[in-house]
Amino acid sequence: MREGGGGLEPDCRSAVARKKRGRAQPGRSPVVHANRKRLLRRRQLDEGIGLWRDFGDRNELASALDGLGWLLVYDAKDNSGSLDAFEQSLELRRELADRPGETRALVGVCQVLVALGDVERAESLSRDLLEMAGGDPRTEHFAFHFLADCALIRGDAEEAEKRYRESLQAALPLGDVIETSFEVQGVAMAAAGAGNPHRALRLAGSVEALWESLGASISVAFWDALLERYIGGARERLGADADAVWSEGRAIAFEDAVELALTP
Repeated sequence: MREGGGGLEPDCRSAVARKKRGRAQPGRSPVVHANRKRLLRRRQLDEGIGLWRDFGDRNELASALDGLGWLLVYDAKDNSGSLDAFEQSLELRRELADRPGETRALVGVCQVLVALGDVERAESLSRDLLEMAGGDPRTEHFAFHFLADCALIRGDAEEAEKRYRESLQAALPLGDVIETSFEVQGVAMAAAGAGNPHRALRLAGSVEALWESLGASISVAFWDALLERYIGGARERLGADADAVWSEGRAIAFEDAVELALTP
């Protein structure tokens, strides 16, 4: 998530997911330090929300609610609280006729609904988001990704792979390699669901090697559960051959893995 211009521009999971590089300070636990920072950020946002409510500044209030929504869904694991914050922001943006702000808030609502497994509502609002995109690749990327998530949760592997490929194509011009890697993981899971465990493990192995090269360790609860369901299932299906196929994937350059993912 990038802050600026009086608002919050979400860069989806790559920007709000936690990248843990583990630089511990002497005498201080990294976990404790991270918790203190999170609590401080939460306190600042709560104070800001109260302040902007008192002042009647709906624009700043909506921005603070956006910030709280992303903090709660990714750092505090509070999906219901996050959804409430995003929905309040969405209502304010609509009252203000702030179309870009409405789009940002709707991205947050869709993300939390997917995390909650509310596929019916998430899918409907993601289609609205796609219509609102107006050719903007970032918004299209989010909308396609959420639609893919919904299909994958339902078990519709064919639809999921189609949507993840569309999301991947939209993500490429953004130049965000982590965001791109999520789409490759999505295609991998869809391949597993479609009965192609070799393709699934090769793509997923390439993403693992990329993250290791970047020193990134990313964990999002609902995504982790999908990986376990689909990639874990592909491993079980291949049995003793799984590690060898995974190693093949780790040896693939990530750029090549992207091309592989884009190929039906």
